[in-house]
Amino acid sequence: MLTKESAHRKDLTTGLADMQHRHFATVATIIREMPADVYGTDQVAEIFADRLGHTNPNFDRRRFLLACKVQ
Repeated sequence: MLTKESAHRKDLTTGLADMQHRHFATVATIIREMPADVYGTDQVAEIFADRLGHTNPNFDRRRFLLACKVQ
């Protein structure tokens, strides 16, 4: 088992992992359920889409943003 410090260090150095559709769907659900007036979900979704596109060559930005219900 990692110490808290070791786990934190690992989190900071791991980078982006390969992701699959189920991961994208989970992130989209979280963003969709965020209160738009508090977090600016359109902006959050765009930022996630920018980053998630680098995790999987099959990532579909348009589909992801639609799943987030971005206007």
